[in-house]
Amino acid sequence: MERAKVSGKEVVFLSGEGASVLGYAVWYTFSRFTEHKDVVKEWFSKHGLAEFTPEDPHHPNVFKRICSEYKEKRIKSLGSTEVYLLVRPIDRAGRVRKLVMEKRSEGRRLSYEVVGEIAYDEGVVRYSTSDPDAEEVAREIAGRFEREKDCHTEETLRRALLDIIERSGKVKLKPSGSVYFIPARDFHYIEKFARIVEEIRQRHPDNRTEIWFAPIMDTEQFRDMVKLKVEDTLQETLDAAIKRMVELSSDTVDERERERRLKEIAATVDNAAKVADRYSKMLRQSLNRTDRLLERARTILEKLQRAAE
Repeated sequence: MERAKVSGKEVVFLSGEGASVLGYAVWYTFSRFTEHKDVVKEWFSKHGLAEFTPEDPHHPNVFKRICSEYKEKRIKSLGSTEVYLLVRPIDRAGRVRKLVMEKRSEGRRLSYEVVGEIAYDEGVVRYSTSDPDAEEVAREIAGRFEREKDCHTEETLRRALLDIIERSGKVKLKPSGSVYFIPARDFHYIEKFARIVEEIRQRHPDNRTEIWFAPIMDTEQFRDMVKLKVEDTLQETLDAAIKRMVELSSDTVDERERERRLKEIAATVDNAAKVADRYSKMLRQSLNRTDRLLERARTILEKLQRAAE
């Protein structure tokens, strides 16, 4: 008998028909929340995932994230005319944004007036406007920044989980990547993260962040299924690497940038080879499709590396 869990809690039992567990199917959903960085750091340390602890929030990025949520806000209606406040970046870094009042009617723009500015300035959000509606929104953005500047969001935790899945030699069970196969030997990472999910739910009872997993038994049928998914996943990875190499062969980039890209591609190919070797041994099967792609990728890579010498 093997277990399946939802949010770390045992919910059903599955019969393994005497077989051991090959690995687990893992899927998840994240619901919006914010949590102070020190609390998140404590969770990862407490549950044995300190190496995956997210870096502290970068204040300019927090400002950009909050402003993106106010990119377009409906302010009021005046008969058939609707008034919107737009928060639009001025500089490429996104640290300075203009406040724009736009009037529309039946989908047509009637007017577009810059009424102020809001900016991130060395740890502080400053704004200036004479429009009372724009001032209210700017004040709300500035207030949220003060409350959230040292907080992580669900997106930070999602990225941490994806790092864990990547470390575990992820294999996509669905092309979208929303369901992954994790080998049994690495499943302890997922169980530990499930305890962090429980922490989230305890501090935010209405939050719907969840992680689910169910066993995949070590039978011939499931080994064949996992082999197919392994080769599909690695083909996607190697096809992308080969495409980057072909593009790089014709790109006019400087020597330093070319060297950086080649290192990235080489690391991708090397990691794919390691994943292929690992799964080939685990499944006790040859990955012929992947071997052919690896040979092609290495041939192209060697040519590019020789040309760069």
